[in-house]
Amino acid sequence: MTTQHTAIEWTDRTWNPVTGCTKVSPGCDHCYAETIAHRFDGSKAFPNGFDVTLHEERVDQPYRWKKPARVFVNSMSDLFHQDVPDLFITQVFDVMEANKQHTFQVLTKRHARMRSFVQQRESLKREYAAKFDDCPTEAMRNSPAAKWARARAANPPANIWLGVSVENQKWADIRIPALLETPAAVRFLSCEPLLGPVDLKQAVRTMGSERGHGLTASYVHAGGCCRKFHGIDWVIVGGESGHGARAMHPDWVRSLRDQCEQGRVPFFFKQWGEWGPADFQVRVCDPAVGWQGTEQELAAAKADSEARGATHVHTGHWQDKDGERSYWLHEIGHKPWSLERVGLPDGMAPIRRWGKKRAGRELDGRLHDDFPTPAASAAGAQQ
Repeated sequence: MTTQHTAIEWTDRTWNPVTGCTKVSPGCDHCYAETIAHRFDGSKAFPNGFDVTLHEERVDQPYRWKKPARVFVNSMSDLFHQDVPDLFITQVFDVMEANKQHTFQVLTKRHARMRSFVQQRESLKREYAAKFDDCPTEAMRNSPAAKWARARAANPPANIWLGVSVENQKWADIRIPALLETPAAVRFLSCEPLLGPVDLKQAVRTMGSERGHGLTASYVHAGGCCRKFHGIDWVIVGGESGHGARAMHPDWVRSLRDQCEQGRVPFFFKQWGEWGPADFQVRVCDPAVGWQGTEQELAAAKADSEARGATHVHTGHWQDKDGERSYWLHEIGHKPWSLERVGLPDGMAPIRRWGKKRAGRELDGRLHDDFPTPAASAAGAQQ
């Protein structure tokens, strides 16, 4: 579990200079990393189980990778956890910045610490570059070191993408504004597990209201062009998998897809998870004609339709608990083959617990595998 090729659809490999974490929001409830760490507790990869552990020996690993790759940083932890020292985070960023052949994808739920750390890092770069302007000779002011410092300070590194996890509207309104205030070439959202509907524009408006004004031009424009959703460059969406997985309403996914299409933001649908859409009406025969086969064939047809049909209905009804919304899952009281003439009320969607593999990754008959483009990254770089 050090560095490896991975089955995570939106990255090529993982890099874990830190392992272990603690839970901060509902998206953490069924943490896959915690499950893996407990399974291998005491091993070389997880000597302290899921306690936060720094792995100094892994920090320089990217220098040894020959083939350029997208690298998910700390898939088994959170780089901005409070138990990770600033100096260690600085080492990780220095390595990422030095290995420009790779694209590093840093994802956090500790939005405030990431914002303050990256803001300070970029500010120090500008301060260092400015010192060359005061050099006594033109040769020193235009030296290779001066040019390097100015180039480094001009924009955040193009190969370091920074993202936040967003599981519902509450955390979208909290984490997205912090992300938008974080200097980055690419800012992205991981809406996985998606536990409720998310309005991206509302989260951006929340940022304006917290500042006491509407969105300013500095958040609307960067690099001479209008930024998508005022700073969001990529959105990943996925449902929860594993034991006790919570269901995702198909309309939540469609809403984010449509918002991204309208805002021209690359959209990546990672998975349905354990639960996926299912046909509510599965016909065994034409109701006007009736069944024409044998009783044995009828039983087989009913079994087949039941296997393909929905067993639960995900609704828009919700309840609040400790400031978080949870959405209801209702079990259908009839077999799908007996519901040929029955419809569902608005807001309800038929789903079934297929398992991650059978549920798949298709949304309305197609895959969504969009990534930010280099052009978008260059336009998005903002101090």
